[in-house]
Amino acid sequence: PMESPSISADGDKAKTPSRVINRNPSAIEEDKSNAGPGPVQNRQVDNPVTSNVTTPTQTATRVIVTECHTFYSVAAFIIVSLQPVLYVQAAIDEHYHVFDQDYGIKKFEEYWSWTIFPITSGTMAASFVLKPRRNDKKYTSFLLVQALAYNTSMAIAAYNFSEQSILVLCGSISFIVFLMAGAMKFRSVVARLTDTELSEFLTNVVMKEGILLGLAQCGFLIFSSIQCEGELESVDYSEGKWNDCNRTLYSQTGLGFMVVIYIAIKIISYIVPQRLLNKHEVSVKKILAASLTFEETVQFFGLSIAVACALFMLGNYGAKGDFSSATEKLFMILVAITGSFCLIFTSGWKLVAILREMERGEEGEVSGQAPEDLSANADVMVLEASPYWVYGGVLATTLLSAICVTAAVTMDVFYFTLSAFLLPFVILIFAASVFCQPRRRSSKDLWILRIHFVSFAWVSEMAWVFYSLEKDGAWSSVSHLLRAALWTLFFQFGLKLRATVGRLPDKDLDSFLVDILFKGSLQTLITILFLTFRVVKCFFERGGLEKCSDSSMCSTFLSGFLLLWTATTLVHGSVRSDWRKELNLSVQKIAMMKDISLRHGAAGFLTVVTGICAILIFSMMSAEHVDEKTILVAGFIGIAASGGVFVSEIYSSLKAQTRKIEAAVSNGESEPEPSPDDEELVGECSWFFVGSAAILTSSHCVLCWIYGSTFKDSYLRISHLFLPITGLAFVMAMVMKPKRTDIGYMRQLLFHFFTFAILSEIGALIGDFGTGKLMSGIFDIVRIPVWCFAFQLGLKLRASAAKLPPQELSELLCDEILVKSTAAMGPMLFFSFEAVSCFISQNSLDNGQCSNTSTAAMYLSVYLAIITTLSIANKAVSKNVQRETAWELSMIASLKGLKWWQPLQGGFVMVTALVSLYFLSILGVEGDKNSSTIFIVGGLGGGSLVSALIIGMTMLVRNGNVPQDGKDVELFNNQRSVRGFSAGDVEENALALAMV
Repeated sequence: PMESPSISADGDKAKTPSRVINRNPSAIEEDKSNAGPGPVQNRQVDNPVTSNVTTPTQTATRVIVTECHTFYSVAAFIIVSLQPVLYVQAAIDEHYHVFDQDYGIKKFEEYWSWTIFPITSGTMAASFVLKPRRNDKKYTSFLLVQALAYNTSMAIAAYNFSEQSILVLCGSISFIVFLMAGAMKFRSVVARLTDTELSEFLTNVVMKEGILLGLAQCGFLIFSSIQCEGELESVDYSEGKWNDCNRTLYSQTGLGFMVVIYIAIKIISYIVPQRLLNKHEVSVKKILAASLTFEETVQFFGLSIAVACALFMLGNYGAKGDFSSATEKLFMILVAITGSFCLIFTSGWKLVAILREMERGEEGEVSGQAPEDLSANADVMVLEASPYWVYGGVLATTLLSAICVTAAVTMDVFYFTLSAFLLPFVILIFAASVFCQPRRRSSKDLWILRIHFVSFAWVSEMAWVFYSLEKDGAWSSVSHLLRAALWTLFFQFGLKLRATVGRLPDKDLDSFLVDILFKGSLQTLITILFLTFRVVKCFFERGGLEKCSDSSMCSTFLSGFLLLWTATTLVHGSVRSDWRKELNLSVQKIAMMKDISLRHGAAGFLTVVTGICAILIFSMMSAEHVDEKTILVAGFIGIAASGGVFVSEIYSSLKAQTRKIEAAVSNGESEPEPSPDDEELVGECSWFFVGSAAILTSSHCVLCWIYGSTFKDSYLRISHLFLPITGLAFVMAMVMKPKRTDIGYMRQLLFHFFTFAILSEIGALIGDFGTGKLMSGIFDIVRIPVWCFAFQLGLKLRASAAKLPPQELSELLCDEILVKSTAAMGPMLFFSFEAVSCFISQNSLDNGQCSNTSTAAMYLSVYLAIITTLSIANKAVSKNVQRETAWELSMIASLKGLKWWQPLQGGFVMVTALVSLYFLSILGVEGDKNSSTIFIVGGLGGGSLVSALIIGMTMLVRNGNVPQDGKDVELFNNQRSVRGFSAGDVEENALALAMV
């Protein structure tokens, strides 16, 4: 049996055997005897628990990958060769005078070489470890030729970029030689891993982290620069018109290079012992308690700066136009260099510390000393944060108040704008400082909090009142007074919630401070920072904040939604862990619509309203011409809805907890009894969800028939825009009640399908023929048998889902149908609202300027709906069938063990992924220049993905119909879930992830 569980795509660290680097030469020779092909040798690992786990799957034959297939080496060589080929083509153009001036040739090289720089660099790094044990002259020469061609082109690129500086050329060559030597050394270290470790390295690290995830991100970033160059009316490099894509090029290249560095760090860190990596990681609890060592402090600030730089470039990703000055250009370059340097420096700093510890460990072994007990460094519970976080909150609020007072005294609009810019950050920091030390409830501590609040809320708001009286009039001043009163209401609720948090058990309080308060606040802070950088992007593009009032307003409303959502999560986290199942709504209760009060229903509705408003506002954030009234209406509706959810949750939560405590006291109990752990299994979803799906699909049918009767294209455009959402709703409705096979329900399901697919296509067909769209009418006719065939497959999968064990069926209905499929509708709504925001800005549904965006949004939503459908189908069969049809990373790396249909399905999905990246790059681009290309490319991607869907569903149905022996069924039900790499698994499919 193998010494570790089967290789999977989840990358769970708990299942990963630890890596050991023994720098003793004799040990290295002994380790070499264990390397190479052949049976896996026994080897001492840091965590031997995984080797003691015995499961029935261990007796199955697994593919041990000691080298990736030659296909990947050839593909890497082709991608890397794009860099030198570019310069060869430029030399040919220069010889034949394709450009009128040498300036044009130089800029042509510079633009396209830096455009493809991230993906060629990442491919070059990955190619060195595809076959780490191949040391023959033929393969080594192949790698050196590839590296020489690539590095020569990069040296020329650096030489041209530095305006022909010999010093830069020599420095780049020296740096390249250093990297080559390090790569060859690392390759030799990887070759000494055992077969099992090498297989895990190639599949989970190189294939998944490096190629499927990392290079997919770099590939997506490239499309922005390509699309920007394609949008130019005429590309004449000799006249410098390519400069209109400078901002896009620099942000894309800088962000892509940071992604490549991160991938390289992930790959290199694999060979370091896992226990040492974990020991030298910056712990969240240490950050919260401010007990970092000097080494950890350097890592913390270095990574923080790197994240800030990455967010800045991500916020400016896709920015149009040239730099307004040389200073702006230099600033963008410095941000990219700073972020990359901080990543490299912090990783090197950590590596040096680990190597020193390894040396000390070897010296201790030689002298006979016992190894260091790592259990002494285990994290302790954090029951209160460091006072430094409270001081930081006081400093932030004092700074904001000072800026507001300065604005009121000087009447300078700059200080007013700065205070509005800092307000979301200060609110978040203030809220975090209030809950940092929840068990300090003395009168002195409460008075300090109240003084802190007054200095923050009332001083700043009164300063805004005086400023508004002078600038905007009385109504604006009244709004600021109302806002101060609202702050006071929230603060009173916060004090009550703080007292509740202070009464939590130690374990729950530790979880609240670390997972909910710190991590949740950090995620919100990063998101608000990203939104702020989007406003900065608008400032750079339009040359002033007064021209970015729409983007600034959108950012403010979105930040408000995030702050209220964070406050709601604090309310949920203030409940004891053994009460949460009783006091909070579970997915099972939502699925059956059981024990849901009117308040719960209202809160759920308001949450949906908030999400829709947030998606709509975010889609309008980058629009050039948007009606401010639309933003204000959507923003205030969302703020009111999210605020209502927060007030409802905190009131009901405090009331319910108080009732439980009082009941326990009246019964003479010291502690209230915990809620029962038993969760009712879900056998079918409520009629509410089936009815909602029927309403959505019927609306599509109605729009199609309105188009067929009025011949107005606007109705067809709207129906097509939201067709993926209605289609996914129909797929969800098919499996919401899988055990209902009575004639009445089956007739209702058939009628549902008939109205959604057949009647709507007939209505669209009448409209298309009436308006002279012959080809569109033919496509309407062709789609009808496709719908019927898919419906028949769906019925068979529905019957397969009905045979699932109760636990698996409950997981399908709750996790896959209600949670993941509903979450997939979020990106679909965003794509649709991108088109809606364009229609609003153009004040017309028939304006051709929105052709690119609306078509791209429709195709992206269709692709995501198809992938989600395949994910549902993949979970609607038993786990043994899932294993039979799943892709494993070892299969992808070695291209062995694949069934005849899997390469075909994989090719279709890859084509769709590339098409999706293209559509993402043109989403939000105004105009109809690409209208003919879009429909051809979209049809290619749609046909490919539909083919992949039909192949996957057919294989699932065929394997699901094979009768299973009772003993086998029991065996598969008792063993743990096998997480394969399936083309229909949205969580693990990197291609689908890039689409989302």
